[in-house]
Formats: sequence, C-alpha cells, structure tokens
Amino acid sequence: MIDSPYKQKPLLVRQAAHQDLVTCRPDESMEQAVRLMATYKIGCVVICESDRPLGIVTRRDVMRLTVEGASFAEVQLNEVMTQPVKTVSITETIDDAGLRFIAEGVRHLVVVDENGALFGILSETDVVNSQGVEHDLFLRSVSEVINKDTLILPETETVRVAAERLKTTGQTAALISDGEQIKGILTENDLMVCLASNDLDKPIAEFSAGELITVESSISLYNARRTFRQHGFHHLGVKNHDEQVIGLVSYGDILRNVEMDYVYRLKELLHERDRALALSQHNLKLADKVIEASMEAIVVTDLQARIQRVNPAFTEITGYEEWEVLGKNPNLLSSGRHDALFYQKMWASLQETGTWQGEIWNKRKDGTIYPEWLTITAVEDEAGQICQYASIFSDLTEIKKSEARIKRLAYFDELTRLPNRKLFNDRLHLSLGYAQEHGHKAALAFLDLDFFQRVNDRFGLDAGDQVLREVGRRIENVLCEGDTVARFGGDSFNMILTDVEDDQAVSEYLTRLLEVVNQPIMVAGSDINLTVSIGVSFFPSDATDAEDLFQCAEAAVKQAKDFGRNSYRFFSSEQHRLVQSRYRMSGDLHRAIETDQFQLYYQPKVDLQRQTVGAEALIRWSHPELGFIPPGEFIPLAEDLGFIDQIGHYVLCEAVRQAKEWYDQGLSVQVAINVSAKQMQRRDMAEEVLQVVEQYSCPPHLLAVELTETSFLHCLDETRATIKKLRDAGISIAIDDFGTGFSSLSYIRNIDMDVLKIDRSFLINIENSDVDRTIVSSIIEMSQAMGLQVVAEGIETETQFAMLKALNCDQIQGYLIARPMPAENFSDWFKAQLKES
Repeated sequence: MIDSPYKQKPLLVRQAAHQDLVTCRPDESMEQAVRLMATYKIGCVVICESDRPLGIVTRRDVMRLTVEGASFAEVQLNEVMTQPVKTVSITETIDDAGLRFIAEGVRHLVVVDENGALFGILSETDVVNSQGVEHDLFLRSVSEVINKDTLILPETETVRVAAERLKTTGQTAALISDGEQIKGILTENDLMVCLASNDLDKPIAEFSAGELITVESSISLYNARRTFRQHGFHHLGVKNHDEQVIGLVSYGDILRNVEMDYVYRLKELLHERDRALALSQHNLKLADKVIEASMEAIVVTDLQARIQRVNPAFTEITGYEEWEVLGKNPNLLSSGRHDALFYQKMWASLQETGTWQGEIWNKRKDGTIYPEWLTITAVEDEAGQICQYASIFSDLTEIKKSEARIKRLAYFDELTRLPNRKLFNDRLHLSLGYAQEHGHKAALAFLDLDFFQRVNDRFGLDAGDQVLREVGRRIENVLCEGDTVARFGGDSFNMILTDVEDDQAVSEYLTRLLEVVNQPIMVAGSDINLTVSIGVSFFPSDATDAEDLFQCAEAAVKQAKDFGRNSYRFFSSEQHRLVQSRYRMSGDLHRAIETDQFQLYYQPKVDLQRQTVGAEALIRWSHPELGFIPPGEFIPLAEDLGFIDQIGHYVLCEAVRQAKEWYDQGLSVQVAINVSAKQMQRRDMAEEVLQVVEQYSCPPHLLAVELTETSFLHCLDETRATIKKLRDAGISIAIDDFGTGFSSLSYIRNIDMDVLKIDRSFLINIENSDVDRTIVSSIIEMSQAMGLQVVAEGIETETQFAMLKALNCDQIQGYLIARPMPAENFSDWFKAQLKES
C-alpha cells in the first residue's frame, strides 16, 4: 500500500502535469482537432483563448460525431467542447487532484498557474503513475485484468462501422481477424488517423497497426507495463498456454486495476479529512464556548494590534463592551505606570520567543487602576508567519489585597493592629543594637491585664476583644517617639522604651500609663474598670540580650502581681538570681523525672506514749550538682510546668511499694502521702490510687492521703467524690496544714475524713502565746468532737510535747521525735523503738 501523503512531503500537481499541451482556438473546426489528435497521438485537445482554457475536446467527442455523421470541417469546437473546463492549480497536491477526478467524474484536468494562466494537462493516468504502484503491480498478473470480451472485427469492416462499434461497446481497441486467425489490432489512435484522412469507408485492414504484440496471461502486471513502455504501445494481446490470443489488455486496464486501490485510499483520505474537519469544527465550537465562559479576560488582535475579539470576562474586568474596543489598540487600557522601555522589552520578547508573561498595571473604563497578570502569545499561520496575537489576563486586585493582608498578619496582630511578636523582636534587636552603639539605656516593659478572664466570662469574647483593642489604642496614644507597643496574644502587651534617661523618668511615664489604662471602658452599655501589672527590665544593667530581657520583665510583672496588682515593678538582681535558678531548675526537673533522681524520706508520727503509729512520706530531689533540694523549692515549679502529676505518681507508687515491703517484714506502718489540689481536680485520681494499691497488693489501711485546704476550694464535688471512693476502700484521709488557708470547719463537717493536722505556725509560740494555745485547744476539741484524729506537726521541744499531751492531742510529728530519713534508716529506727517498748 502507498504511504499516507501526510507521512512524507506531498507531491504537487506541477510535478506530474504534462506541459507539452496541444491547444486549439474555439472558432477552429473539429477537423483541426482530429488532425492534431492523430498527429500527436493524444486523447484530447484543450480549447483556449488568450492563453485561457475555455473547454476540452476528447477522442470520445470525435467518435460520437462520427457515428452521428457530422462533417468535422463544418463543426466548430466551441459547439462541441466540454465547458466550463475543469481546472486544477499547480500548487495543489496530487492527492487533492485525485479527489477532484472522483468528485468531477472526468479523466483530464487542465492545469493552471497561480494567475489562472494555462500550464499543462493532468490525466488520471498521470495521478496513478505518480503514486509508485510497482508493489501493487508485482502482486497481480495479467489474467486478473484481461478483457476477455474484446471486440473482434473482420479486416474488411469499414472505418465508419469500426468507430461506431468501438463507441457502442465503450472499448478503446479491437482485434482484426481474417476469419481464421487474429491478424492485428485497431486502436482509437488508429481511428483518429483514419478520421483525419476522411477515409471512413475504407476497410480497417489498411489502417491496422500491423503485427500484434502478445504476452502470457500469467506474467505480472509489472512486466506487462515494462513491455508497454518498451514498445510504446497502449494495448497488448494476451495468449493462453496454448499460444492462442484470448483477449486484450490495455495500459489503461492496468492503471484502472491499481487505480481502484488508489481511489479507495483517496476515499479513505477524504473520509479522514471529513472527520478531521468535523472534529476541528467541534473543537472550534468548544474553544469558542471555553473562551466565552472563561473567568480570565481574552483579547485577540491582528498583526497590527487591532482588537478583533474579546470575551465577556474582558468586559467584566475592564468595563469596556466588545463594540467599544473592536478595531482599537489595547493601549487604551494603559495606566501610565509603565515607561516606554517596559513595552519595548515586552515586544522584543514577543518577537524573539513568541510569548510574554508578567504583571502589569492597567486602567478600567471608570479610570480605576488595577493589577493584572498578562500572558501574550503570537499566533502563526500555516506558513509559520505571525498573523495574530492572543492575550489572556486575570485581575490581581483581590490577590494583592490577600497578599497585603498576609503581610500584615505576618507582622501585625490582627485584633489590635499592633506589631506582633516577629515585628516586635525585630525592632527590639534594632533598639538594643542602637543603644549599645551609642551607650544609651533601653527598657522592656511587660504589661499584663489583671483578672481579664472575668471580662470574657461576664461579657463574652467579643466584648473582651473590644476591650483589648481599646487598651492597645490607649497605650499606643501615650507612646513616645521611637517607642513600640506590641501584642503577642492573650491579655498581655509588650513595650520597647528607647533613650531611657533614668529610672525616675520611666516611673513617671509608667504612672501616667497606669492612669490611662485605669479609665473606664464602655462595653455593651457597662463601664469596665481594668487594672494592669507592669514589669520592667533595663538594658544593659539587667540583661544584654533580648531573651534575658524578656525573662527579667516577666519576673518583674509577677512581683507586681504579688504586691497587689495595678502597679509596676523594676527587675532586681535578687529577682535575676531567682529567675536564673528557676530557669535552670525547670530543665533539670524534666531530666530528674527521666533519670530517677527523686527519693522518699519518711518522718515518724507517734501517739502520746511515743509509740509509732505511722509515717509521712516526704519527697527529696537528689540533684547531681546542687545536692538535696527541698520540696518547697521545686514542687511549685513542677505545678507551673505541669510535672506535678508525674511526680505525684512516683510518690504514690514508691510509698505504697515501701509500705507493702515493711508489712511483709512484719512492720505495720501507715504511710501518708501529700496530694496537691491540682491532682485532686483530676476525675481519675481515686482510680489511680486504688490501681496502685492493687498493683502492689498492699492492704489499703497502710495508706493515708493528706490534702491541703485549697483542695476544697476548687471542684468541691469532685473532691468529695474522690474522698468517698478512697475511704470506702479503707484508705485514710487527712487534711494537712489546717489553719494556714481558708480554714473552715464547715467543709470538714460536711466531708468525711479521718485526720486533721494542725500547721506548725500555730504551735511555734504555744509555750508563750495564750492566743495560740487557745486556738490549738479549740481545734483539738472541735476535731475530736467530729471524730477526727488530731496530729500536731513541727514539734521540736519537750515543752511543746507536754502542752499538747495536756490538751489531749492524738499524735505528734516533728524533729523532737525524728527528722525525715531514708527508708532503710526508718526501718532500723522503728525496729529499735519496738525493742525498747
């Protein structure tokens, strides 16, 4: 099969057409045309006037007139020529010409140049020969195309009758017989010679081409065609294996046979092009819909940048209707923000690369200037020449707003519009660098609103936001030039005070700031009175870097709150030591939990006969560098850092394990552990204690839980439920340090417990203070009246012991009896006491 024309460079008509064209004028006679056909052995004559083709006359026209008995000399060509003539341009492809032959139903096309002038003639045979049919010819034999119904004429037949027979049968040649055998052949070319001499009534034998050239029916069409070309004939006789002539084969028969395949391919090509055209039309319609529906503006211009089309998005963005811009230059949108060099670079890019893309500012119809993202593409025609420009752009206005908002959020607090942590830190580093370079002082102030949560709880979060905005505005209004206020979040603000002259100037400024913030704020029809606590640290006296300044200011603000709030405090060196110690301790505390640096010490509790009735487990921290650290220093820190639950769990497990170990050794010791108010607020506290007791198989009565009074001030219902579960399981409950907090016998009366421990602050002066002695006596009497055991802790002298014994106190604990000691020491101490008794 022939490769598709699309796989190689297509053959043009100019390459296959015959330029040695034979022509006549339209006023010449048919006799002249017949004479030319006979002389040049051609099948047609083109009728021209002034080098313009008007029509065509073929051998078939000549034979038709012969049968009709017309006189060639009397018939003018313009009377019989086929017109208008079918033409084809020299620039068309051979495949296009083949499709024309099929569509027009003709066998010749007149070839014209680009100006319509005569160039030559193209036959269907030329088209088929140009396709490289050798492969097809090799695969077929003469027997497949032989005309077995060949016309056989007696040699005595006249030329006129022979012409009529050939026209009637539609054949192009006939065999001549003498009655016994084939003598020769008569072709249409032979008839043209006869007709040209006007010897219509002579026998055809006189005009026969002579000896008939024959071939075997089994040879290939390729070899048959070679024989045709070798002898210059258009017809061959075909013999069978008995050497008998059985028919004729013409060059046209060979061509028509392979032509069928070629025509089939041409028809397939035609169908393919029809499908491609339909798909192209569909795609065009689809593209048109996409353009119309696009949210991006689309503009198409010609080569001179005249607008040819815009879509609805263009109107939506620019405000211009389509009719207002057609034929105009897109520079009507120019905002004037870009100079000539900008547009020169744009067009240079279009010419070099065929595209340009970038951000540009344009102007709408109403005069507003807006940013857009623009892409311009050069559109090329089939010859590769730029014929149009297509541009697509989108409005960046909202994107720009979003970018500005994102940038603002990156550096400013969204609620108060004040600088945020990032911008504040940047300015702080700049201020410290400037102060260091010029030998100035600078200050960092940390402002924390007092009890702000009450505002949210009472008035709602929206009201709280309104208050924060107003406080931020007030602080900003009293800022000195070069100073900065920022909000990192929550209810606190930070300030940078530059060029600080002395502490007195800062004090005066902060006093004024307190007065401003203290002014009532109207929210939802109510006046809200706020106070603020302020902590201040100085550069370089307190710290030389930003992080340390923050820590110092935070320590100072805590001191301000401890001193009653609504005040300011300057950071002190003593505070610095505490801050550094606390900061270091926080990291060490975390490692202490992981590396098992804690240890329990046990302090005995005795009855009035000094017999041991129990012990209190007291945690000690064995720091690898600082040695033993008392719980008063690290327990509050553990509560702040959220480590108290982990430490409390360690104490619980170790105390229960130790109590069970002593029990197994025959030492029945009730061990008391301290549980903080934060631990008691957990709903699963009782379950945790009971699970550990079960884990170590420890009798519940060997464990006592000591609570502080603050446990009853938060989540009273949860605390009451936890106590009930523990007491139901047999675990003793004690209230520790009674009298130091919000002491009230009412909650003791309403909650079941077993022991009350009097804080040592009431016992220190019991020997010398009648008041303290009376208070202790009253506590003992009322507690015992409610069925509680009373423990006096912190007893250091025999006098104190004697007085408590006289007051009928149940148990004594303190240095008089024994100091806290490790478990092994306590075991030895207890065993020794048992021996003494």
